[in-house]
Amino acid sequence: MKLGAALRPRDGESVADLARRAAVLGFRGVSLGFDHRWTEADLLAARYAFDLAGVEILELGCYCNFLSPRDDEWHRNLSRVQAALQAGALLNCDHAVTYAGSRSPDPDQPFGPHPDNWADATWDLLIQRIWAVLDGVEDIGVRLCFEPHPATTLNTLDNLADLANDAATFRVRIALDPAALLTPAAAGDPRRALAEIFATLADTIAVARATDAALVGEGKEARVEPVPPGQGVLGYETYLKLISALELDTPLLVRHQASDEEYVAARDFVLRMARRAGVEVG
Repeated sequence: MKLGAALRPRDGESVADLARRAAVLGFRGVSLGFDHRWTEADLLAARYAFDLAGVEILELGCYCNFLSPRDDEWHRNLSRVQAALQAGALLNCDHAVTYAGSRSPDPDQPFGPHPDNWADATWDLLIQRIWAVLDGVEDIGVRLCFEPHPATTLNTLDNLADLANDAATFRVRIALDPAALLTPAAAGDPRRALAEIFATLADTIAVARATDAALVGEGKEARVEPVPPGQGVLGYETYLKLISALELDTPLLVRHQASDEEYVAARDFVLRMARRAGVEVG
């Protein structure tokens, strides 16, 4: 299992600098934010820089509002997601990741509340737009992966399973974040919840998040919040064993952290749990 991290360039940091920083931090791969302004020359230069550093680009983050009700925004996002899929081939990257988004008309609120977010018509629109993206791009082995989020229609295990079934193509897969799926009740028995997640989604999972979940509050006020790995209730040995058992080699990615020290702490925790679980992670 490859361990990577979502790294963002610092001020003045080039792609080559970012690749070298990932290697220094001890990660074999990265989640790289996609920039639609990149030219083919930029992409080839990025691939060379990461190859030179011995670091893989495990996924391209192309997060946008897939369900925007504004036609101008949707057409921009359509072009960007298609460009990310095409860029994946040049970067030797198999995954482009996005969110379902919201029907909120506010362009600054891609997860904004809206009564239509869970409507049947919205679900049908999601599937239609997925195919609008895929039909405009040759199948070059780069998967379009959707990440769950509590404020979107992809906020439950059942809906994620329905996505794979209704899209009906191997080109659409799941970027698993278990912290986004755990309810307060499930957080009380996280190992059982993880077993259910993996039994339901199985090999629709293409990439996974090195995240954790903390149970905050009590009773009706209880809620689950995402936290760095090792700071929550997720059974990490179980989580790593389940990822390792998937048919495909599924990379595990640490979310963006505020400092290099936090990246190292997350890396060390995952590697420590992997040793306990008898799972090879590097």
